Amino acid sequence: MGSFTIRRLKPEDAQEIVACFRRVYGESYANELFYHPPRLAKSLSDATTCSVGAVDENGRVLGHMAMTVAEGNATPELGNTVVDPLARGEGLAWRVGAELTQWCRERGFRGFIHYPTTSHHIMQRQAAKLGFETGLMLGYIPADTDGKVSGGSNLRQAATIVYEPFSAQSGDEAVGAHLASYFADEIRAMAETCGHRRSWKVPETQASAFRSVLEVHSFPKRGLARMTISTAGKDMDQRLAEFSAISMPCLQIDCDMADAGVESAVKAALQHGYVFCGWLPGFGPADVLRLQKIDETNTDLEPVLVNPVAQGLLGQIRLELGI
Repeated sequence: MGSFTIRRLKPEDAQEIVACFRRVYGESYANELFYHPPRLAKSLSDATTCSVGAVDENGRVLGHMAMTVAEGNATPELGNTVVDPLARGEGLAWRVGAELTQWCRERGFRGFIHYPTTSHHIMQRQAAKLGFETGLMLGYIPADTDGKVSGGSNLRQAATIVYEPFSAQSGDEAVGAHLASYFADEIRAMAETCGHRRSWKVPETQASAFRSVLEVHSFPKRGLARMTISTAGKDMDQRLAEFSAISMPCLQIDCDMADAGVESAVKAALQHGYVFCGWLPGFGPADVLRLQKIDETNTDLEPVLVNPVAQGLLGQIRLELGI
């Protein structure tokens, strides 16, 4: 195909990044940021998005991967991987990923989270070789995504949650996190497997705060709405009822495990029909317990999972769903 330069992209590359996503996905890619050059340029400038690209001699971006850094999070997300059809078979995704991982290290992160789609079996296998599966997001990927990401199905597809550390972290200072009784044994085991030291705290049985502190974000192109709960209050049931009324095929709740009220938040969510989604280490002041509620009528409830851990999580989730 020709020569490529693997480099860290700058705000002035935003237009070319968008052009690459359009060549591969048309208008169907679920992350709206990659269709808006001014917003993307600002995000690159602020370093809340850090992109690495494979750039040809004409300045075209033919391969891309990004690191998303949220304020207050000890762990970033890596993803938004795309390779132009003209450049496939060149190993660009791995080369771009290696440079992005190095950038992640340089910024002082000890690992990262990413979300391999269940439609890519090679990606699933590779992710489990280097990292640890800590969750499964059903119905996360819209069925109408182009670029063969949806696997040609008319159902919404799944993605695993994978945490990839750079090294064993057993010598690090233990992080304090409240461990809700729900999925407690599984999360303890995940933390031990990942090499994370945790000072597990017993949460309150009843929320002491009067009002909940939370944020709700909607992602229309992805068909996703997510509630992030910083503090669970006595109004949790009402707030969850309001959130659950949002017309989206995929609803997620992120419970901050630094919050002593996490037990009451999880109990209320289970009563509203939410089930386990994942444990996200370092995703906030401590960790996050993610729950999910999906539209079973348009979601693939039998995704092809190649690794035993993800297969086990699917079995437990299906049991909760009663299927």
